[in-house]
Amino acid sequence: MIICVISTIFAEESQTKMLSLIFSTKEGRRKDITAKVLASFTFTCFIFLCIVLSNLILCWMVYGLEGAENISALVLSDCRMQPILFFKYLIVLISLNFQAVLSLNAITMCVSAYQESSFGAVIVAGVCWGMPVLIRVFFGGFLAVIVNAMPVFLIMTGTVNDIYYNYMSEIIWGINLLVVAGCLVKGIITYKEKQLA
Repeated sequence: MIICVISTIFAEESQTKMLSLIFSTKEGRRKDITAKVLASFTFTCFIFLCIVLSNLILCWMVYGLEGAENISALVLSDCRMQPILFFKYLIVLISLNFQAVLSLNAITMCVSAYQESSFGAVIVAGVCWGMPVLIRVFFGGFLAVIVNAMPVFLIMTGTVNDIYYNYMSEIIWGINLLVVAGCLVKGIITYKEKQLA
């Protein structure tokens, strides 16, 4: 849903030939980009919050919330020697998923800024979402650590277990934050360059 909605945020103006009209208004040059970026992140946060709350409510209705300190053995598939605090694990899981949807948002906005049509933006953003899986399958080593920082892997429980127990967590968080910042800046610069053309 995020890819389908956010990928049209910049590309639709190019497709409908509205860029010149938007950039000719008094507030279009400055406030347009800021409003679009804030709207896309607000939409992404709203979708994420709805999904997390609905999952929490459904788990509460089916399983109940008492006994959460004993639930860690059911949540994790691997047997670990150290004790696992369920609420700490849940916070790591939710924060990684939140970072994944925010990075997907930034990557999709960057793709949208480069595309001239909404359909092309959706297709390219979908490929960018799935491409790290192929890279991880065919290439390993340190490239696998870089790929683990992509949104598609941040939502997987196996990656959460790796981040929860390994020293690689700072590297994965750092790589993801660099990708998010780079995509966001590059997308904004590309969209601003369209107003000069």
